[in-house]
Amino acid sequence: MASEWAVQNDRQLGLNVKYNTWQEIRSFCKSSSVSAPRRYRRGGHRGRNEDKHIYVDEVKKLVARYEALPRAKAEGYLSQLRAKRNYHIETGQDMLQWKSNQLASRAEDIAAEESARFESIKVKLLEMGWDEKDFPITNKDFRDLVLKDQKLTPKVWQNIKPKLELLLEASRADRLERERKQRQSNRESAIRKFYSQIGREAMGLPFEGPFFSTFVPSFEEIFTLPSIKPLLEDDTETVTEEQWIEVAPDARLLALTGWRETLKRFTSHLENGAMSSSNETHKEVEGAASAKTETKAETKTEPETETDTKTETQTEEEILGSIDAMKTKLSYATSMFYCRGGYCKRVWWFPNNIKHARLYHDCNSLNELLDQQPPLQPEGQELVKRLLKDLGLDPETVKASEIHTEDQNQKTYLCTRCHEKTAKYMTFPELIEHYLNVKRWFDNVTEAIRNPPDSRYPSRAVKKELPMIVNDHDWISSDALLVRQDDEETRKIVLELQKAFRKECLTDPACDTDGIGGEDLENHSWREVLRCCKLCPRTYAPPPCNTRKLEFHIRSKHGKEPDLETDTTLETFYSLNECPL
Repeated sequence: MASEWAVQNDRQLGLNVKYNTWQEIRSFCKSSSVSAPRRYRRGGHRGRNEDKHIYVDEVKKLVARYEALPRAKAEGYLSQLRAKRNYHIETGQDMLQWKSNQLASRAEDIAAEESARFESIKVKLLEMGWDEKDFPITNKDFRDLVLKDQKLTPKVWQNIKPKLELLLEASRADRLERERKQRQSNRESAIRKFYSQIGREAMGLPFEGPFFSTFVPSFEEIFTLPSIKPLLEDDTETVTEEQWIEVAPDARLLALTGWRETLKRFTSHLENGAMSSSNETHKEVEGAASAKTETKAETKTEPETETDTKTETQTEEEILGSIDAMKTKLSYATSMFYCRGGYCKRVWWFPNNIKHARLYHDCNSLNELLDQQPPLQPEGQELVKRLLKDLGLDPETVKASEIHTEDQNQKTYLCTRCHEKTAKYMTFPELIEHYLNVKRWFDNVTEAIRNPPDSRYPSRAVKKELPMIVNDHDWISSDALLVRQDDEETRKIVLELQKAFRKECLTDPACDTDGIGGEDLENHSWREVLRCCKLCPRTYAPPPCNTRKLEFHIRSKHGKEPDLETDTTLETFYSLNECPL
């Protein structure tokens, strides 16, 4: 083709066209919109009309005609070109609208033709033995073949039949694989459900929760049992209850064996408190810990395998007997675990320690749980025995269930080392925690007094002036009674006495804003100003309280008669490690 297309940006187009002439006729030339290469675009964004190609022969004709006319006729010529261009634009828009209307009016007809073609193809495919589930209706290639507004003639069918068969074969293979995986998943889910029920019955825990997989063999282990493996391999829809009953004894034996091993770990952990210290040491040195832990795990593999070999010959009754013996050992009141997670510092009996560690500390393995909850140290064990003896119970035989109830409204134990007017009724675990908290506070204060920083005792510069700290809850060197258990009548009398004492404290005339004034009172007027102990280190003082209660604190924790002028002050600070009054 002799004609060529030139970019419109070339004003002269290589034809020596005057700039003014070009500006007049440029909008009437035949053009084609294009996207110019990025390397030719300089500066910012180009306008839409700049990216066009112009038909050179058309430009030559328009330029020759325009320049041959006088000025007056040239304007008329341009008007004709403008009217012609507008006519073409309007005609093109009308044609597009007409086509759109035609398609819209035939939409129902087209849909009917496509549906008829699809139905015809479906009948033929079903006659050939294909299933409607094999139709890959989401596949674009399949839709393009079957959903067309074209009648299905024998010739057309012969042309599309091989293509459809290839698509159907691929679709059927995918469907069969998905159904096979779904059936396998159904069988695994059924076995998990049955095994979970057996495992929970074997453990016999008095609560529900996500504890199953931590203490009995996992689902992966149950899947490898010789009697259960065929249930997974058989390509059936699911595992029925009748099928499971036949293999349930093997699954139950595996669950009981795993639960027995877990109880062995608990009892061994309880008898050997040094295990927790060892775990804590490993945590401090992470690199050495990982290597040692892996080494220990490898060395323990053989004994566990030997144990499993021995248990293969044991009957279910023998395993249940050993489980009952270990549960009995864990049920004694002296078999307590101490939770050291965060600010918890609570004591638990089995099996409630499992529920607590799993729900509140997210212990996902038995090792994590045992590391989280070491047994009570010798001092704590001595405390429990002393408390039981003071209650007239035999520490060697009393069970936890005999001295503890989950009902928080049935708190009957009262600490006899606290003043009766301020003591709280507690459960037995809370009583143990109370004594341990006082002991912890005493140790911390004693350490602070040995090395007293000036910030803790700003008014005392000489160490000999430091106050005395007394452990009034000492259960080791003192033989005084630690606890008493009140009946309902006595409990009501004590609660009425404490209620009267609290009313008396509310009208304490010494507990007001005297001694605090000026700017300090203005800054803290929104707080209740109470008395604070000046004898305790500032970070270990009891919370601000009324005068009578603080007098009890000074007598018991500092071993002296209180002097409100020198031993207390009216302040508004709050302690983070407060003394348990």
